[in-house]
Amino acid sequence: MPTDVDEQRSGNPRQALRDYHQIQQLSESQEDAARIEQQPKLVSRFYDAVTRFYEFGWGTTFHFSPRRPGENLAESQRRHDREIGEILRLKPGMKVADIGCGVAGPMITIAQATGASITGINFSPLQIARGERFVAKAGLNDTCQFLYANFMDVPLEDETFDAIYSFEAVCHAPNNLLLFQELYRLVKPGGEIAIVDWCFTDKFDANDARHQDLRRRIETNNATPDLLTTGQQVETVQQAGFEIIQAIDQQAENGNPLTPWYMALQGRDFSLSSWARTPTGRRFTETVTKFLELLRIVPAGTGETATFLNIAADALVEAGELEIFTPSFLVHARKPTP
Repeated sequence: MPTDVDEQRSGNPRQALRDYHQIQQLSESQEDAARIEQQPKLVSRFYDAVTRFYEFGWGTTFHFSPRRPGENLAESQRRHDREIGEILRLKPGMKVADIGCGVAGPMITIAQATGASITGINFSPLQIARGERFVAKAGLNDTCQFLYANFMDVPLEDETFDAIYSFEAVCHAPNNLLLFQELYRLVKPGGEIAIVDWCFTDKFDANDARHQDLRRRIETNNATPDLLTTGQQVETVQQAGFEIIQAIDQQAENGNPLTPWYMALQGRDFSLSSWARTPTGRRFTETVTKFLELLRIVPAGTGETATFLNIAADALVEAGELEIFTPSFLVHARKPTP
């Protein structure tokens, strides 16, 4: 398991970003063996650079959620997490995988709500080290554990899990078909998956220069090369062998136009805890971190990381306003029984 030393070594933002930028040199082909091997490692380096910023702005849960009027971001995230547990009918005694578990925010919420035993699969030593601390603080060491592994190639027996879920992590996979085939291998016959992921909607126009520019900024600055459309995501899950139970854009179906998912990045839900996510807060953080970097109070590359994330946030807001992108496309599917 990762140690504090792993956390320290992986936490150099400048070197982590330099490593991550190599992702641009990989082939655009989904069939490229080098990309399948290297991209997960480079995505891990991306999270080495950005995880502390995510925690600062988002707490321990790094995903968007359909908002309801009156909810703050954290409340909507916890509700969203519990709803995924309800969709999968999780209960004590079930063995569940959290694919790309981050620092364990959703895992903790779902474990507390359902009593299920959850294994968080993550390829970032930094995030696992952070997640272990949060799980211990929540008193869930008996039901929550971590596995350091590339989720494209998980070192576990076939049919290990009763159910699998994921929040906004499959989008990092270099080959979605191979990833869903791996999930198919890991889940028991009759078991279900609930994958909430980033996708472009049917309003995305590949011939629109503005759409293409937004796509480039989102993919480059969020470590999500070659995002699928919602239709492609469904087709890929089916090709892997799953039976589709439900496939919906949770933002469009369950969200509220008065409280769009991207309002967390706009400053429309301003509070002391949300200030770091607002445009003003993000740019203030960028300026301060660059100054502290000059004074050598924070690691080299911290300011560059803040700039990187501001570009990503602005692109996400613009794409959300145009309704060409959703961060919460849910595919709920079942592995057939023999």
